[in-house]
Amino acid sequence: MDAFFSFLFGTREGVAVLFVAGIVIFAIAAFVLEKRTHKIYVDRGPGDDNDSFWG
Repeated sequence: MDAFFSFLFGTREGVAVLFVAGIVIFAIAAFVLEKRTHKIYVDRGPGDDNDSFWG
């Protein structure tokens, strides 16, 4: 286990693995949250902007 952490934090390749893994995890989380948000806030179409405060 010590060799694994030494590889991740002590070598250039290990830091690259951490960086790429962080990007992939962030992309998956953003995709999942976007799907949940899309289900909650349904697009009402282009003509339903009349009920806004400013319009």
